[in-house]
Amino acid sequence: MIRVDGVTKKYSKNIALDKLTFDTGNYNNTALVGNNGCGKTTTINVICNLIKYDSGKAYIFDRLITPSYNSYKNKIGVVLSTQYFINEFSLVEYWKFVCRFQKVPSMETKHRIEDLILLFELHNERNKKIKKLSGGNQMKVSIGAALIHNPELIILDEPFVNLDIKTTERLITILKGFNKKKKIFITSHHLDLVAELCDKFLIMDEGKIIHEIDKSRVENKQMIKEHIYHQLTKFKKNINLAWLK
Repeated sequence: MIRVDGVTKKYSKNIALDKLTFDTGNYNNTALVGNNGCGKTTTINVICNLIKYDSGKAYIFDRLITPSYNSYKNKIGVVLSTQYFINEFSLVEYWKFVCRFQKVPSMETKHRIEDLILLFELHNERNKKIKKLSGGNQMKVSIGAALIHNPELIILDEPFVNLDIKTTERLITILKGFNKKKKIFITSHHLDLVAELCDKFLIMDEGKIIHEIDKSRVENKQMIKEHIYHQLTKFKKNINLAWLK
């Protein structure tokens, strides 16, 4: 569903993506993991057609991503690491706006909004302006907006930031519940969560994929975490991360 072939993206003289190449293939849930600044968010922005890449080719739904190819956006739900809202809207107004943009049938809109309010326990927040919500509740609004049009592909860039334990567990349950009905592409520093959720892991460093892990070939979740840890530290001998367990 997502294929990236030799994509390079530069910001002035800084190389954010260095001939980045990967393919999500037939896997259901793919995690992109790496240290801060390795290029994860830039990768998400390229896939979502939010920024232009300098060279190479990136594909989604078997079509080349170009500035003119935007029709796929109703097939994806996106949670960005930096959230963007119409801050003067309440969460209900915002979700209604998203439904209109994503062409959700009007008779469905009200039911879906009420379902999401119940799911994320936002009863007391429904009429507040988004700008007055807590960071955790703003993340819930963002996740709700990504799900409300029932997309084929869900792209999540650090979705667990600011979420409490209960909401995090609930979100994981929702994502696992899709069970091959949807595909998920996610970045996160929470290795426990992505190790539980995903079946493919792309390990990224300095703008490129340095290693891939197929969950079916690893004994357990702890082994996945150890593989990722090893790949991200093996070329950085001068860094002491012994305390990071």
